[in-house]
Amino acid sequence: MKERTLHIRIESTDELFNRARAVARKIDKGEHRTNGEHLSFTDMQTYLASLTPKRLELLAALNKSGPLSIRALSKVIERDYKSVHQDAKILMELGLIIKRDDGLIEAPYDRIISDIRMAAA
Repeated sequence: MKERTLHIRIESTDELFNRARAVARKIDKGEHRTNGEHLSFTDMQTYLASLTPKRLELLAALNKSGPLSIRALSKVIERDYKSVHQDAKILMELGLIIKRDDGLIEAPYDRIISDIRMAAA
């Protein structure tokens, strides 16, 4: 199975749309090959609030263990069910984990690459 990669960036809305237009132009010309999927945040504060250390720990545990119920995941990472459920809900909204048809959740990405630019363009 092919490895799935997610690229996370902090970029303005204008930068996001400019990048999307450039990709669309390449697709129209038949030149574009995908280099993974993308998730963008507009600022560092939102990025850090969304990807807390506990949520990253949850992602890593889920990736390592494979699909689990939220209750089973809470036991694996030794955290209370309510907190894990809330974190899983946020990560699902971001698309970092998915809920399968059988009700289990999984981390679909094998690799996450984060691109943080320290100075504004």
